[in-house]
Amino acid sequence: MITVQTMSHAETTRSLASPKTACAHTPSATAEHEAAVSYILDDCFFAVGQVVGTRKVLEYDAVLWWRDHYRAKFLRAMAAFGNRWETDRDRVTGAALLFGERAVGYAGDSPTIDKAAFQRAAADVERFCQLHSKRRARSAGDAVTDQPLIAGYWCTL
Repeated sequence: MITVQTMSHAETTRSLASPKTACAHTPSATAEHEAAVSYILDDCFFAVGQVVGTRKVLEYDAVLWWRDHYRAKFLRAMAAFGNRWETDRDRVTGAALLFGERAVGYAGDSPTIDKAAFQRAAADVERFCQLHSKRRARSAGDAVTDQPLIAGYWCTL
């Protein structure tokens, strides 16, 4: 007899994206980061899809580029800061929503969103994250360099 254990979305999120205490350079931490980043990319891409909806069709090359681009950035962020997904999820998926809207805009009248539109949207979102973190640091009276990049470090490292 085979027993299948299922987990709710919240349990899956906690298990895959919970902060880890292992050193970022150990093989187990690297494997944990890979698994967490895979989940995080899916979560972010779901947010992008919510915005795009049925307005446009995504070109396959654009999706591959997006996953490769942000996979590398998210892995670097985890190596530098550890897994902060539970803390940063709302901000990062918010940035993904902005990304989706910008990609739709850059696609213009085309029925599809191509790689170039995704790349332009990514540049906009990364610039927004950096500027937002600087504004927030200034308003809090912090030195700009001392302020973490909020959602920005996920997409700018």
